[in-house]
Amino acid sequence: MLVRLIAGFAASLSLGAASQAADIVFQSADLPEAGILVIPVGSDLDIPESALTPDDAAYMSRALSAADFNGEAGTMTTLYAVGPFDRIIAVGTNGLDRAAAETLGGELINLSRSEETALSVLWPNTMGEPVALSIALGAGLGGYRFDRYLSDAPDYEPVLNFHVADPDGMRAAFDASHAPIIEATAFARDMINAPGNEVYPEVFVERTRAAFAGERNVNIRVLDVAAMEALGMGAILGVGQGSARPPRLLIVEYTGGESGTAPIAFVGKGVTFDTGGISIKGNDGMWRMKYDLAGASASVAAVLALARRDAGVNAIAVAPLVENMPSGTAQRPGDIVTTISGQTIEIFSTDAEGRLILADAVRYTQDQYSPSLMIDIATLTGSVRVALGQEYAGLFSRHDDVAQQVLEAGESVGEGLWRLPLHPSYAEDIRSPVADIRNTGGDGAGAGIGAQVIGTFVDETTRWAHIDMASVGWAFSSTPTTPEGGVGWGVRLFDAIARQEEARD
Repeated sequence: MLVRLIAGFAASLSLGAASQAADIVFQSADLPEAGILVIPVGSDLDIPESALTPDDAAYMSRALSAADFNGEAGTMTTLYAVGPFDRIIAVGTNGLDRAAAETLGGELINLSRSEETALSVLWPNTMGEPVALSIALGAGLGGYRFDRYLSDAPDYEPVLNFHVADPDGMRAAFDASHAPIIEATAFARDMINAPGNEVYPEVFVERTRAAFAGERNVNIRVLDVAAMEALGMGAILGVGQGSARPPRLLIVEYTGGESGTAPIAFVGKGVTFDTGGISIKGNDGMWRMKYDLAGASASVAAVLALARRDAGVNAIAVAPLVENMPSGTAQRPGDIVTTISGQTIEIFSTDAEGRLILADAVRYTQDQYSPSLMIDIATLTGSVRVALGQEYAGLFSRHDDVAQQVLEAGESVGEGLWRLPLHPSYAEDIRSPVADIRNTGGDGAGAGIGAQVIGTFVDETTRWAHIDMASVGWAFSSTPTTPEGGVGWGVRLFDAIARQEEARD
């Protein structure tokens, strides 16, 4: 029995040539008679009985001992010409937790790619299905490559063959939980990595529609300029007015839970390219500002994952989509805009645009949907990277229980957050003599000031959190599970939060 899963997604998005993906296969425990075999080995150095003859297994144990292999998670030793196999890779399983298993999966799929050959992984029942699934998840995430603009891109698709006792059951478990995460993360990464001349507000909408085509319990709504004008969304329209490509407000509604149950809401900043506008950025690194839609990508992709796994929860993604460009029609420093709430904002910097579009988006979401939990996510400030490096996103909330819920969800999937303060003084910092607030503050607390601007448009009673993901949205170097470029950060976090809500229901 052989059950295949192509752990990739981009081919279905009308993105031209597909981003490379991993081919993850679940098949019977019968092993091939050659090639590269991966064997899990603990600290006792016992070799699974089904892997080798007793003599070969005894030799392998002695060889591993001589190589000082101790079976600890994260260790890997290669032996050559053991039994019928060209190579056997012993991977340590002692203390192999979720994170280490995902890293191992990424390392194995990248080895398959570099060797241009399939790897066979023997996984006995005694090793546990959850660990095997985490390895497969890591392989699926690590197998992603965005190389469709390369004229000489390699066409080899890396393969990981899992030899298990119940391939059908393993595949079903993978499809139910892990495959949707891989597919949704690939969607988010594709949107982030695509250049700004290819992805702009209307294209983001089109690709979202393509991604959700055929999914059940999904409704997609799009507000154009006229609709936003009618609602008074002056903050979104002000940011978008400098571009020849008009803004959109994208809403994806997923109703997998009980009818009438308030949804959870993910509101993501979607600046498809950010030049800074009239307050223009320096040239150094501006090319990377195609990633300024990472929040919108995470929000939409998370709901895509929920739809793909038929999650028993109601959820919405709201994505204000704009291109922030300088032009003769662009918003100027000193302009004043009126938001959907009727509150006014003085523009001190047109490069503090994310909080502007989120001001309208969070207020719209709150008033239109009365969510049980609302989280906005944005590549908002460079300040958060200065404060937290590239290991954590900044988390802000007025509600301790909300902050704790988000922190626990992030920890469960390895997407780290660090709670930062919303100090009362921040409200004073953004006061304006000519408008209700201004969009920047004084020196310092840049990430907190950004959160304060957004929070101004959220009622105190609304269970709300703000995530500044500017520190984690782009990988400056590759890891086993994340190639350089768009990370797709936030998809797993939001899926974990949805699982929390499902468990409560």
